[in-house]
Amino acid sequence: MNKITIDPITRLEGHGKIEIFLTQDGDVANAYLQVPELRGFEKFCQGRPVEEMPRITTRICGVCPGAHHIASTKATDAVYQVEPTPTAKKIRDLFYCAHMIHSHAAHFYVLAAPDFVLGPTSNPKERNILGLIAKLGTEIGLEVIKHRAFAQEIQAVIGGKATHPVCGLPGGMSKAIIEEERKDFEEKAKSLVDF
Repeated sequence: MNKITIDPITRLEGHGKIEIFLTQDGDVANAYLQVPELRGFEKFCQGRPVEEMPRITTRICGVCPGAHHIASTKATDAVYQVEPTPTAKKIRDLFYCAHMIHSHAAHFYVLAAPDFVLGPTSNPKERNILGLIAKLGTEIGLEVIKHRAFAQEIQAVIGGKATHPVCGLPGGMSKAIIEEERKDFEEKAKSLVDF
């Protein structure tokens, strides 16, 4: 049986390894993805008050801190056996949608698109975001930056910080959205959907 190893895979948060096992005919018999990274967050969270988790777990990943924050906030809801108000749920959803757009734009344009758009046979020194902008043009690069910023700004207003949010509380959120912010979010959201 033949084996193809891709090690390391670096276009993800951390590093990984792929091993593909081929039959004698060249068909895939098995494929494995290994991400051997240990961050140890579970260990140093032990013994701490649960209400600290939404502030600690956002540090796990600089690409997806919003996901860790909301998951930890929901865990505190469960521990305290509280149900967020409908308004708090909507604010959480809005925060998470902005996070998801920001995170997916980063993943697609910075990590995945260089391989897909420029192709696996392109020069590795050019197979990055700058090579992508060189191929697609500055205009699309500026649109990506603008729209990632829109999503990041929504996260910062709701989350208290752009990258490591501090907004989730057991049963709710730390801040309401005022009308001026809502109007700004709506304009940005329409532009994000169009983009």
